[in-house]
Amino acid sequence: MSTSNLHGGSDIQMSQNTEDTKILVVLDDSEASMRAVGYAAKFVGRRKRFSICLVHVLPPLPPALREHGGSSDSAEERRLDLALRKEQECWIAASKKSAQNSLDQAEKILKKAGVPTSAVRPLFCDPGEPEETADTLLRMAIECQCRTVVVGRQSVSWLHELFSQDLSEELLRRGKGFCVWAVE
Repeated sequence: MSTSNLHGGSDIQMSQNTEDTKILVVLDDSEASMRAVGYAAKFVGRRKRFSICLVHVLPPLPPALREHGGSSDSAEERRLDLALRKEQECWIAASKKSAQNSLDQAEKILKKAGVPTSAVRPLFCDPGEPEETADTLLRMAIECQCRTVVVGRQSVSWLHELFSQDLSEELLRRGKGFCVWAVE
């Protein structure tokens, strides 16, 4: 593609952008996240040069799996750490298996809208503290080179909204430099 110079000079060659536009869609087991997937599917549909990173947010680890009580014996401490890590890994694996249904449903919605399977990349957001999830998702968006983040938003009363921490609100607040779509 060439354009003419505004100052009367010769034509210059503009480079074609050959990369796909990547969108990160946040998924959990809620109806709101499926609405977000549907919205992204309608937007992307059969368009070329788009890809979607479907990120399923795993629930936080149960309190019993966050830390053990500790021990004054260093060998016992290492054994407890190893046992705890093994339990955490098992719990995360079970959570990923449970989340697969939501990922499959989201992939069906995208495929029905005309998004090729090859343009969909399923990922997991490992469990962490709920207040850290927005930052983790934004880091994942950077790593996946997604400039747009799509998240479902639950319809809630203004009183609940005033006193609760909502992932979509956190993404909107912290997502400087990103386009964040909060789909209600």
